[in-house]
Amino acid sequence: RQMCIRDRDGVRDVVRTVLLPLWNAYSFFTTYAEADAIGLEQLADAPPVAERPELDRWLLSVLQSLIARINSEMEGYYLYNVIPPTLAFIDDLTNWYIRRSRRRFWRTRGNEAPSPDELSAFATLCEALVTFSKVLAPVLPFVTEQLHQGLVVAHDETAEASVHLELWPDFDESVIDAELEAAMAVVREVVRLGHGLRKQHNLRVRQPLAEVTVLTAEPSVMAAVEEHTALIAEELNVKLVTVSADEAALVDLAAKPNFKELGPRLGPAVKDVAAALAQLDGEAITAILNGDTMEVAGHEIGADDLVVNRSAREGVLVSTGRTVSVALDAALDDALEAEGLAREIVASLQRLRRDADLDVTDRVVVSWASDDATVQAAFADHGDFIAGECLAVEITESDGGEPIELVGHTTRLGLERA
Repeated sequence: RQMCIRDRDGVRDVVRTVLLPLWNAYSFFTTYAEADAIGLEQLADAPPVAERPELDRWLLSVLQSLIARINSEMEGYYLYNVIPPTLAFIDDLTNWYIRRSRRRFWRTRGNEAPSPDELSAFATLCEALVTFSKVLAPVLPFVTEQLHQGLVVAHDETAEASVHLELWPDFDESVIDAELEAAMAVVREVVRLGHGLRKQHNLRVRQPLAEVTVLTAEPSVMAAVEEHTALIAEELNVKLVTVSADEAALVDLAAKPNFKELGPRLGPAVKDVAAALAQLDGEAITAILNGDTMEVAGHEIGADDLVVNRSAREGVLVSTGRTVSVALDAALDDALEAEGLAREIVASLQRLRRDADLDVTDRVVVSWASDDATVQAAFADHGDFIAGECLAVEITESDGGEPIELVGHTTRLGLERA
C-alpha cells in the first residue's frame, strides 16, 4: 500500500513539475501565434540569434548547454544526472523566459506587421519547444510527439512524420554564452531572495516598494546586478535598485575555509587556518572578498580560499544567499499605496474577464465606483496602466458592477465586451 501511495505521489509530482508546465508553454505559444497569425514564413524573418534580445539569447544558450551536458552524461551512462538539469530547464522556460516575455507576444498595433522583437520571441520559444521535445522524446514519448505534430508536422510537409524519427540533437557551441548564463543566475538569485523576503514579511508582490539594496563584495556579481537593475526592479516591483559592497552594514559575515581549494594545498594545516578564519571580523572578510590577500595562521589567503556565510542582523529586512544579500525598504507612502491598489484592481478585472469567458483579444469597457480616496487616486493616477493591462477602450465611473474588497479598500467593478 505504501508503495502505491509513493507511486501516486511520484506521478502527481511529474504532472505538476514537467507535464503541465511543458504543455502550458506549448499552449501559450500556439494561442498567441494563432492570435497574431505567426507562421513559419514569419518566423523565417526573425533576426539571427546573435541579434536577438538578451533574454532570447539566454534561453537558447541554456538550452544548448543542457544538450551538451545531457550528451556527456548519456555517453557515460550516468542517467541519474540527466533529470535535475532537465527539470531546471523547464523552470527556466516557464517561470522565467515565458513569464518575463509575455508582453512581447501580445501585439496591440492593429494590422501592422510583427516587430523584430516579437518575431525574436516567437522564433526563440518555437525553437526551444521543438528542440527540447527531441531531448525529452525518449522519456516522454507521447507528449513530445504531440508537440512535434503541432509545431512541426502541421506546418512543414518535408518534416519527419514523428519526433522519434528525428536525429538526436547535438549542441551548438556558438550559441552558448557562459557569461550571460552566469549573470542571469545572479539576477535570478537576487529575485528569489527578494520574493522570499516579501513573503516572509507579508509584503504583497503587487505592492510597489521604494528600494531594494543588493549587497555583495564580488565584482562579477556586482557587475551582473548593475547591468540588470531594470529587470530586477520590475521583478521585485521596486522603484530603485542600488548595489553596495558594504555588506557589514546590514549583515554579519563569517568565514570558513574552502576545503576544496585549501585541503590539497595545506594538508593538516587547514585546521589551524579554519580556527583563525573563525576569528576574522566583517571588515577583514570584506577586504579579502574585495581582492586583498591576508596572512592567516601563517598562510596567504585570498577570496577563492573562503566560504562566506551571511546572516541578517536582527531587525533588518535582509535575506542572504551564497554570493549576495538583499535588503528591502518596506516603508510606504500614499503614491506607492495608490499604485499598489491599481495593480490589485487589474488583477480583479482580469478575474472578471475570465469569469465572462472573454477571448484574449477582446476589448472591454470598465466601470467603477468608490468613496475610498485611495481607490479614487488609483484610477486617477494609473488609469492608463489599468486600461492597457485589461485591454479597456474606456473606463467610466458608474454605480454598476459588483462590490469587491481590495486589501482593505472597497470598490465596485464591472466590465463588458466593447
